[in-house]
Amino acid sequence: MDEALKKLEEDYLDAVENNDSDSVEEFIEAFLYDSWSYNERNLATIKTAMSRYSQQQIDVDTFSNSFKRMVDRVQKKLQELDGQSHYPVIQDGRGASLLIAFVDGLVIQYFAGTYTIEQLEKDTPYLMRAILQLLKAES
Repeated sequence: MDEALKKLEEDYLDAVENNDSDSVEEFIEAFLYDSWSYNERNLATIKTAMSRYSQQQIDVDTFSNSFKRMVDRVQKKLQELDGQSHYPVIQDGRGASLLIAFVDGLVIQYFAGTYTIEQLEKDTPYLMRAILQLLKAES
């Protein structure tokens, strides 16, 4: 596996595993703040992995499987924390995918200069509420 991609995956899985939150709400708040700071600190590694992927130096299946492992780990953690089934989107298996899509979209906007890390941190309470509403949607 590509070293940059491997590092990103390991860091991601470790961050999810080490998130000691006791509720979905706490997990998402920590996940957001961790995402902003991690992406800021590791911008070069992220750009390297994405560049290699776009230039087909990282196999599509390798990249896809790595991403799937990350999403699966977040989904497992969310389901463990939602023992009372307050969040239907988590219970139907799409919670992590939507959470990560939301966060990654904001991270891309950070990379593009639309947001600063300070703006994302300031907006985190609002973003957390928006994500929690999303996770409550009935299918």
